[in-house]
Amino acid sequence: NSVIQKGNAEEDDESSEEEDEEADVDDDEAGRKALKRKETEDEEAARLAKALMSKKASRLYDRMQHGIAQKQSKVDNLHKKRREIESTREKSKEGKTFLKQKVERLKQERRDKEDAYKNTGGSMKKKRRKN
Repeated sequence: NSVIQKGNAEEDDESSEEEDEEADVDDDEAGRKALKRKETEDEEAARLAKALMSKKASRLYDRMQHGIAQKQSKVDNLHKKRREIESTREKSKEGKTFLKQKVERLKQERRDKEDAYKNTGGSMKKKRRKN
């Protein structure tokens, strides 16, 4: 009999967890709907207010909104660049940063070019022209 009660208790725990997950999903969905409703109400209020503005005020408002949107796009672009930079700053397996790896790679390329040029018998120094 105690084994059956333990089994029932486990089933009750599982069902209560499922109910909690369903409740969380319902709360999230209700929150999204409320947020969407609020956004549409705000947009309607803005359209109504703009309709009541004079032509001059309406154009000024449009220009202000355009400027705000441009600034926001620049900020978003900078945040995007920062995320890209931060992702490349992670260290490699050897413990070297991305920039350190780049510097070493460029130095190695430079050495390779110098070695290839030395093999041609030329000099890296500028020669002075005689008049």
